[in-house]
Amino acid sequence: MDLAFVESKKDPGRDCFVYTAHHDLDLLGIGRLRGHGDRDLFGFPAPALAKDPFAPHTTHMLVMVEGALVAGAELVAYSPLGLPLSQWPQLSGVLRHSGRLVQFRLPVVRPEFAGTVLPELPFGALGGLVKGCLQWAVSHDVSDVVVEVADRRAADKLTQLGFVPAEGSGAGGREPDVYRLNVSRLVARGFRASHPFYRYLLEYDESVLVSRPALAAA
Repeated sequence: MDLAFVESKKDPGRDCFVYTAHHDLDLLGIGRLRGHGDRDLFGFPAPALAKDPFAPHTTHMLVMVEGALVAGAELVAYSPLGLPLSQWPQLSGVLRHSGRLVQFRLPVVRPEFAGTVLPELPFGALGGLVKGCLQWAVSHDVSDVVVEVADRRAADKLTQLGFVPAEGSGAGGREPDVYRLNVSRLVARGFRASHPFYRYLLEYDESVLVSRPALAAA
């Protein structure tokens, strides 16, 4: 999992979008995308095709370049089922006392785009997924983004972004594999940090098309 973000000058000449899936064709594209490798960027094997009980609570975040799907991830909102974390019963703290949670899982990037920095994706396809996730979380009043990792290199990179071990993860002296990121702290970091990646996360971008909560009728 490469999170070594390198900024490049933007160029609006290429069609490039970060968006939430709306059609069956998007879901079919995700399936094909996952067929490019046997593990996602967090180190987990490709999911089985069996029906996922969390599907009704899942939003798919995608990155498309020139009509081709190049990256994708799932955002699973907290529900009465909890979150699809292997350690869910052992976790405590905010993860068990807040319903304003979303799990970012199954991130995948086409191999030829894994290390590619495009002018319109100044921090790569993975950076675009992270930006889409953050904007979705803010618009849906999410307090914390949660991840589960099997690859320690991914965990190290996530901690650089501000993720911290979830309360209860890593019990018994094991390395923690569930991490959370407070959205408000990340937004505040964007105003303070000198690294351009955090400014990128917060700046308006018309190519980021994430779904918004439906407004209640007057």
